[in-house]
Amino acid sequence: MELFIVEFNMRGKSPVTVENGDVIVDKGYSTVTVRNVEADSTDDAPEKARPKAEAMLDELCWKNEIKLEIGNGYTVMKQDSNTTRHIKKYTIKVYATGGHRKKIPRVLDKVEIRPSDAKTYYRKAKISEDPFDKFRNLYLAIENVASKIAAVKGKHFGYGKELVLLKFALQECFSSNKKLLEEHSHAYGFKKTGDILLDVATHLYKKNRVQLSHSKAGKEKKIPFNPDDERKVEGSLYLAEFVAWSLISYEDTNLL
Repeated sequence: MELFIVEFNMRGKSPVTVENGDVIVDKGYSTVTVRNVEADSTDDAPEKARPKAEAMLDELCWKNEIKLEIGNGYTVMKQDSNTTRHIKKYTIKVYATGGHRKKIPRVLDKVEIRPSDAKTYYRKAKISEDPFDKFRNLYLAIENVASKIAAVKGKHFGYGKELVLLKFALQECFSSNKKLLEEHSHAYGFKKTGDILLDVATHLYKKNRVQLSHSKAGKEKKIPFNPDDERKVEGSLYLAEFVAWSLISYEDTNLL
């Protein structure tokens, strides 16, 4: 085994400098660096390093709304110093643009990386431009954490009980503050029956997840390029994102 440094190309420049021990992104660079990678050769070093890099990007997206993804290409070299931040030299240009964007500090405190499949789905949703794809990945994040909550609580929901599973997870997550869930239940076509947990679960699962995942003739479904269907899904993204973010927060505090 030897130590390597691996630098992955990203599809955009980082707006911030932050590191977690072995993983680094620097403001203005379109790379994420992983140091101290133990591997047998330069061939298997990237495979060992990538999960660490992806976990960092997941954390930045969920916690700080920084949307970055690994693109094509990477560079590997044997590590000669554990202080090296970049393998190549780059010309850095950072442009200031207008608009009301979330302000990100130039340097973040060290980020504690807590790997989570749900965070990966959440980042994929945030990066996507397609409303159907956004919702599907937000729901996958929701479903992932919901199943973990059920397992920890000793609950078993069989096939066809996904609505019950989701309501149970919402009960655990918002048990002390259902009012907060009510305040964020803004969605196109949302119907209130007086049971906010069931109402949210029904809207996310029956009105969107099922209709986006099945296309049987004669059944209700959401169809691409149908303006009304796309508007309904877009109108549900705010609620889906809030629930996904809240469940991930619950996972981060109680399950990881």
